[in-house]
Amino acid sequence: MKDYIKQDKQKRLKGYLIGIICILLVFIICSFGYYLYLKIDIEEGNKTTTPYTATKVSQTIKQVEENDQTVIGVIQKANDTVVGISKLKEAGESIFLEDGVSSLGLGTGVIIAENGYILTNEHVSGKKNSTCYVTASTGKTYTGTVVWSNSDVDMAIIKINEKKLTPAVFGNSDEVEVGQTVYAIGNPIGYEFQRTVTSGIISAKDRTIKLEENGEEVYMEDLIQTDATINPGNSGGPLINARGEIVGINSVKITSAEGIGFAVPINTVKTVIESFAKNGKFEEARLRSICI
Repeated sequence: MKDYIKQDKQKRLKGYLIGIICILLVFIICSFGYYLYLKIDIEEGNKTTTPYTATKVSQTIKQVEENDQTVIGVIQKANDTVVGISKLKEAGESIFLEDGVSSLGLGTGVIIAENGYILTNEHVSGKKNSTCYVTASTGKTYTGTVVWSNSDVDMAIIKINEKKLTPAVFGNSDEVEVGQTVYAIGNPIGYEFQRTVTSGIISAKDRTIKLEENGEEVYMEDLIQTDATINPGNSGGPLINARGEIVGINSVKITSAEGIGFAVPINTVKTVIESFAKNGKFEEARLRSICI
């Protein structure tokens, strides 16, 4: 009887051991299988995502660099058409004087025809038949004569004795949109900082502002508002779009606020520009009385 009980215990113990071993084997096999599954999944994920992510970042960087090079080329080309303007011939090159910009009449202009026509603001050049001095990107200075001006839009055209100049490219100011990127080029505080470039956006269109000139109130209408930095010496300089086309002529800055400047839309004077470039003159419309 004792031998039977002993054998029965041994059988049950052996069964327990076999069961435990089976459970351990199943656990080990399942763990190993799960490990292989995770490894395969990670490797497959790396094959599909890692190269893709790296390629995407590389493409983005390349695109940014290409865009930068495009903008740089556009700015360089536009810069060659920008000139400095002064009412005094030998006024020195610095405006760090009391009321320097005003007394020296320093400002900016842009070449509009290869035969020597320059577009600027009237308050920079003076009225028709005035004399001013134009400094090109080459450093050469020319004596210029104002051949056309209009106080209502504060615009003027200067003629210098030079040919084979590179004129600016004109855009369509009617097509500019709020939020569009633009660049202002000019001589913000004199020739020491000539052809300074600032960037911004079109903040608004068709603005009307009130100014005081000689004790009288003057209104300027249909202006382009921009937050591209504009300082007094920028007057007469171009406001260009991302393609390098002139969409406006920088004219006024609100001194009581930051980031508010205005430009005259180029379409306002495009007819005048085209007339001078083609015919060397502009015939303004006049009313004629007829006696019978």
